[in-house]
Amino acid sequence: MIKIIWAQTKSGVIGKDAKLPWNIPEEMKHFKKTTINSSVLMGRKTFTSMNNKKLPNRINYVLTKNLDSYKDNQDGLFFINNVDSLIEEYQTNEKDLYVIGGNSVFSKMIDSADQLIRTIIKEEYEGNVYIDEVNLTKFDKINVVEYKDFYIEYFTRRKDDN
Repeated sequence: MIKIIWAQTKSGVIGKDAKLPWNIPEEMKHFKKTTINSSVLMGRKTFTSMNNKKLPNRINYVLTKNLDSYKDNQDGLFFINNVDSLIEEYQTNEKDLYVIGGNSVFSKMIDSADQLIRTIIKEEYEGNVYIDEVNLTKFDKINVVEYKDFYIEYFTRRKDDN
C-alpha cells in the first residue's frame, strides 16, 4: 500500500527554512510508530533537511533528479530518479510505502496513494513551505484521533476510484 503521511497547520504550513516549525514530541512519536519497519519515500530537499541521514529501521528511498550526486552507500538507503517502479511494487503487495515529503513528492504520488494520514497542528506556526491543496474528493475520512496539540485524520481511497 502507498500511504502519504504529513503534518501541517490549519493554514497549510509544513516547514520553515527546511525544518519543521514546531517541536511536538508526541507528534514525532506518532510518525515514528507509524513508519517504523516500513519503507519511506522522500525528496532530496527532505533528505537534505535530515542532514543527509536515513531514517533508522526503515528502507529509505530518496527521489532526486541528479543521481550522480548520490551513492547508495548506507544499508537501506536508495536514490532514485522516478517513482514508477515503486508505485508498481507497493501497489501490488502487502508492504507499505510511506511518502513523507516534501510537497513535490506528495504531488507526484497523490494519484497512486491508497491512504492519507494527515496531522493537523492546532497552533499556527510561521513557515515558508506550504502543502498544495489536497483534493480529498477521491478519499473517505475513516478516523480522527485527537491529541492535546494536534489531531490526526485518516483517509482511504474510495473503492470506486481505483
